[in-house]
Amino acid sequence: MSMIYNWNVYKVFKNGKRAKTPFHVFKYENPDNVEEHFRAQIKEKFTEKIRASRVMILRSDLPQVREEEKSVLQEKARHLKQASVIHKHFNSSPSLEGIALTTGLTLCEQSGWEWQWAVMESGTLRFLAAASPSFKSPRAAHAWMEEEINKL
Repeated sequence: MSMIYNWNVYKVFKNGKRAKTPFHVFKYENPDNVEEHFRAQIKEKFTEKIRASRVMILRSDLPQVREEEKSVLQEKARHLKQASVIHKHFNSSPSLEGIALTTGLTLCEQSGWEWQWAVMESGTLRFLAAASPSFKSPRAAHAWMEEEINKL
């Protein structure tokens, strides 16, 4: 007994990115030749303009995340992990209440001109407090951050 799947058809733009929502959905059972079925049976019913478009066909029961979204989600997850590490190593002080804070890797006078993960003022990126040891290179600072993330 073969299973019938729903297939989403997305337009692929000239820049290579795919549309967020499908413009057509159809049912078909064989994942191995769904492209041929689409070209022979489905695509011929579209207008000439749509037939000329590049498309992507994805099974609707599988993840539909676009590659651009995937990288954005991975980057967000990375920033959250870095924030967790910095929060773990940073002792908040009452003098920083009411100040919009951000974090990052810095090289400045307050860090002794060495690389250091720090808490900074959001608008000005003014160094407020250290959140890691000092490092001779940014590579060493990133390696430290990776180790700390892996410990979480």
